[in-house]
Amino acid sequence: MSSLGKGIRILKLLGEPPYEYGLKEIAESVAMGRSGAFKLLDVLKSEHVVIQDPSTKKYHLGPVVLRLGRVYGQLKGLEELADPILTYIHRVSGETTYLSLWEGSRAFPAYKKSAPDGIYGYQDFIGKSIPLNSGASAMVLCAYRPEEEIRSLLADADLPQRTPLTETDPKRLMELYASIRQKGYVLEDRTFSLEHISLAVPVFDRNGEVWSCLSLAASVERATEEKITQWLQLLKDGAEELSLKLQFRR
Repeated sequence: MSSLGKGIRILKLLGEPPYEYGLKEIAESVAMGRSGAFKLLDVLKSEHVVIQDPSTKKYHLGPVVLRLGRVYGQLKGLEELADPILTYIHRVSGETTYLSLWEGSRAFPAYKKSAPDGIYGYQDFIGKSIPLNSGASAMVLCAYRPEEEIRSLLADADLPQRTPLTETDPKRLMELYASIRQKGYVLEDRTFSLEHISLAVPVFDRNGEVWSCLSLAASVERATEEKITQWLQLLKDGAEELSLKLQFRR
């Protein structure tokens, strides 16, 4: 792997909890010596992409990453387009709604609307990777990858058994993803948390590709069959509206 590739892997590592890592952890993660990792980190520090805490000596992402993220969001117009849709779904349903994105081999929530004490009301939910075998948004985004890519992802991915209902067998997951594509949505029923269910529908861009989705999470107690039907329609309508708006964006 090139130095550029290793540098990118370092940045991705720093984007995962606990978001701060020491030199030894970073070097081991990118399979290189401490000296080589230190040199890469030194370059990233000089460009303000990475910052080293002077007291702990651990590294974390720098302000340049925030600026680049905002540039991407403005280029795609995602926040501007998604905000009124998320707000409407949240207001009508009373539940947490969010837009998730696909990044290479992982899914993560990018924008959300929720009550302060609601499900996923805390801010570190944003940007946090969701397992490919649990959590509606990760499941629907993974399902719309090419089949060979999905097999490769599952072979390399951590597939944690988050609850007794979580599927961890790659073969059965492939069947589940095929079902998701056929239905056009996913209802995740307590595979991520025994207290919650979640729904997700794909958002298609102007090229017919799926790299984002709309999701809703609710407590099991509130998730009656009637409400699930209503929530699913809200998400489908919102995804259709967002897809239409994306037709006119880059």
